Amino acid sequence: MVRFLKFIAYMLFFLSMFLIFLPKENLFYQVEKEAIKYDVYISKESIGEKLFGLKLHHASISYQGIQSATIEEADFFLGLFYNEVVLKNIELSSLVKNYWPQKISLCKFHYSVLDPLIIYGKAKGLFGKIDMHYNLQKRTIDIFLKPSKLMLKKYSSTLRYFKKLDNGEYRYEKTL
Repeated sequence: MVRFLKFIAYMLFFLSMFLIFLPKENLFYQVEKEAIKYDVYISKESIGEKLFGLKLHHASISYQGIQSATIEEADFFLGLFYNEVVLKNIELSSLVKNYWPQKISLCKFHYSVLDPLIIYGKAKGLFGKIDMHYNLQKRTIDIFLKPSKLMLKKYSSTLRYFKKLDNGEYRYEKTL
C-alpha cells in the first residue's frame, strides 16, 4: 500500500512539474497557427505566462480578414483534469450592432475529464446571461439566454432564432 501511495505521489509530482514547465507560449502559437486554417487571426496581443496557464492582453480577432472582436483580457488555465478559459471585456465589431449588443463583460468556458464529452460556457453582457454547452460527440450546441431588457426591446428580431421557454428564457440549438 505504501508503494502504491508513493507511486501516486511521484506521478502527481511529475505531472505537476510537466504542466509548470510546459512552454505555454509556444502552445498558444500552435493554437494560433491552427486557427489560421479556419480564417481566424489573433493579433496585437501581449502574452504572459502563469504557473499553470497563460494570460493574453488586448487581443484582436479577425475572421476572413474582417475585424470581429477585441478582447481586453484572456486567461487560460491548463490543468490535468480541468481546463478553463476566461475572457473579459470583449467588444464585438460594429457590424453586429444591429443584431446583438457589442459589449460582453465576461465569457467563461471550461472542460473537465469528469464530463469528457461536454464543453460548458457562460457569458454576461448587455444582452443578459447565457449558459451553453457543446457536445463533442454529437457536435451539438445548446444555448440558453436570459435576455436583458435591452435585448428584449432593441434586439427582438434576433430572438426570433431562439425558442422561447416557459420560464422566460430563450433556447437555441444547432448541430455543427
